[in-house]
Amino acid sequence: MHRTGALTLTLAVTACAGGVTDPAASWLARRVRPAPPAGLANPTATFNQLQAISAVTNTPLFESFTVLAPQFTAAGAVRPAALTALSLELAARYSPWHPKVPPKSGHHGAVAGAPAGTTFVWDPATDAYVASSDSGAPANGERFMLYAISQRTGLPSLPLTSIGYVDLIDSSAGAVGVTLVGTPATGPPATYARYCVARGPASVTSLVGFVTDGTTRLDLRVRTDSTAPGTLSVQTAIAVAGRDVQLSEAVTVSPAGGDTARMTTDLRVTSGGETVRATADVTVDTTTRIGAGRMTVSVNDGAFATLTLGGPDLVVAAAAGVTLTTADETTLRALFSTSFELFGTVRVLFTPVPLSRSSPPVDERALVSPEES
Repeated sequence: MHRTGALTLTLAVTACAGGVTDPAASWLARRVRPAPPAGLANPTATFNQLQAISAVTNTPLFESFTVLAPQFTAAGAVRPAALTALSLELAARYSPWHPKVPPKSGHHGAVAGAPAGTTFVWDPATDAYVASSDSGAPANGERFMLYAISQRTGLPSLPLTSIGYVDLIDSSAGAVGVTLVGTPATGPPATYARYCVARGPASVTSLVGFVTDGTTRLDLRVRTDSTAPGTLSVQTAIAVAGRDVQLSEAVTVSPAGGDTARMTTDLRVTSGGETVRATADVTVDTTTRIGAGRMTVSVNDGAFATLTLGGPDLVVAAAAGVTLTTADETTLRALFSTSFELFGTVRVLFTPVPLSRSSPPVDERALVSPEES
């Protein structure tokens, strides 16, 4: 009798403990199985989206705008664009689609004192803009003609070939409207950018509008702030019209001693329910034009890869458990390039707004040499 009771108790305890064939234990094991490694659902599609976005500002018209916009203001008001140019150069250097690096000019125009409604044209004799008697400028602003750029000199090629113009319009107190128009040799003029730069509270400046290459349109919302001495923060949101893709990026630039600046970036690309996030911490030297640092990439919050900058090329490494394909690596390079190109492009868009009209972008000299400010 007692032995039978003990046996019953033993069987009961064994049943409670469960065994390798216990259905409940097997179900639990399935539920806690490690998640599969992160991966891009379609790396080629992501690459094509990034390439289309980059193409918007890799046109001869936007190249001319990039080179000549710093000449729109008086020489004393022009701010060095070392970080802007370096960001675009890094983007081009490591980009898988190898866009042109915009030529750089050390010349500065001296536009001052002209009345509203003036059209400014390039004067090859002085390498500067001068007021003209040409009509067409907005009554409450100015027009600056744009020209084909010589890849040899980084200035308008000779003889001058007009390819478009930029209208700057006083839209309200503390706000300036910017319109970029292309004028092809054949066909009607077309608007390739229209946006407004407005002053906000304290040191905040905002930009709202669009940029297009005639095929892809980027709708932008940008906020810049420079509350901390020598530090610039830029937050950008982009929606691609007619496409299921959105980008956002937060960038902070701060002095890192001497001629170097530290850039921390946080880029997110969302499409088709997938979010690719690339965060980087890079130090750039505006004298040697060399950068060093690392970018970490995740897909839907899962670690995917790292990219290390510091030599002649990017070094791509897969996260634990991830196997990278050739298409993955190409797309990762595109992400790196997009991050820097986006920052540089946003800075270019702010360039033509004169200091007297809106809260100016932070003086980039303060970012790399605060003691000289």
